[in-house]
Amino acid sequence: MALSFPYALDFLANCMIGERVPLRLQRNDEMSGSGDGRYWSAELARPLWTASYSLYAKQEAHAREMNAKVWGLDGMSKTMLWADPNYRGPASGVTTGLGGVSVSSVRADRGALSLTGLPVGFTVTAGDFLSIAFGTYVYFGAFVEGGTAGAGGDLGSREVRPFLPMGIQTQAVELVRPYFKAIVTEYQPFASTRWHWGDSASISILQRP
Repeated sequence: MALSFPYALDFLANCMIGERVPLRLQRNDEMSGSGDGRYWSAELARPLWTASYSLYAKQEAHAREMNAKVWGLDGMSKTMLWADPNYRGPASGVTTGLGGVSVSSVRADRGALSLTGLPVGFTVTAGDFLSIAFGTYVYFGAFVEGGTAGAGGDLGSREVRPFLPMGIQTQAVELVRPYFKAIVTEYQPFASTRWHWGDSASISILQRP
């Protein structure tokens, strides 16, 4: 059976677990300055999420399987869905009743959105992640401010970053297991050991919007 891209989370990313995953928002800014201390910057392209981390050792057969699946991405030409393996959902601890959440509106400058379909009293905390699939694209971002859903399950406009791209209107919102499309920019494969384990693997991923 032919491979399907992007790889589903269960196909590869859910096995890419490490002790520390330093997910960061990589900006693409150009900066210049003058001798009197003034600085100017310009955003040349949208910020992209990236992470580089070491992977836990795996049993020999599982390690070889993961190596093969990464090689199946053909370098950076194919994509996979990726989610932070150490993210446990919203900071409130509530992960039920979130299957019908959607965008109700987006602020004109694309820096904030309102949600509907939340459980009454559900609390969003600054730092909670979200993802929104629209067309063939996936937005991944973080709330910059918190809030609590009202009696109708609605949450008023809240800041998110990065800014929301055009095309997002009233799509479904993933709050429990947010993800994005990613390419593998560098991969150190699992090495086989005499104890029938694979170890010393590491991976670097970069968001592909």
